[in-house]
Amino acid sequence: MTLSLDQIGVILGAILTLFILSYLIGDNVLYRFATHVLIGVSAAYITVTVIADVLWPRIVTPLLTQSSAQPIDMIVAGIGLILSLMLLFKALPRWAWIGNIPIGYLVGVGAAVALGGAAFGTLGAQTAATAPSDPFIGLSGNANFNFILNVVIAFGTVTTLLSFSFFRAARRGVLSGLSSIGRTFLAIALGATFALVYIASVTVLIDRVQAITDAVRIFGPR
Repeated sequence: MTLSLDQIGVILGAILTLFILSYLIGDNVLYRFATHVLIGVSAAYITVTVIADVLWPRIVTPLLTQSSAQPIDMIVAGIGLILSLMLLFKALPRWAWIGNIPIGYLVGVGAAVALGGAAFGTLGAQTAATAPSDPFIGLSGNANFNFILNVVIAFGTVTTLLSFSFFRAARRGVLSGLSSIGRTFLAIALGATFALVYIASVTVLIDRVQAITDAVRIFGPR
């Protein structure tokens, strides 16, 4: 029987799935082998992706094709090459301090990107979403439901933000009560997130069981 590449992939996926599921009976060699394969493949994929999509087109190509490259591309490529070479000094204990410069640059850029994404992509979008679109239209039918929903979303957003505030409030004060309500909204959100993660995990499990079934059918009677 001649197997196609797709069938070989299905069989290997089913075998690795069984290796991972063998952890249910305890830590064993098969499970460790599957995790090592996963880590190795992931590291190889990341390495190839960085070389093919970052290092070669953004550093090597602009420096090799200086005549056709834009000046800004060459400047960026030169800075990236210098920082990359400085990062290699982390392997030398005596000169490891040189590698702190590119690491500090990476941490600063990463923090700035994360802060900008949180401010404009999450907090700003949520704030805009809580604003009623047409709060003064006739309160009948869907308009009534949308108005109530907007009020609930706005109230939940404000109280949840208050639950993260660092202030001293009386235990029976208004701010303390609003913070308690915010923590309730937060608990509901975390519960819904956990439910979504659980549903996604069950979906993946069903897909893996289906893959094992497909692998068994390959060797079954025609």
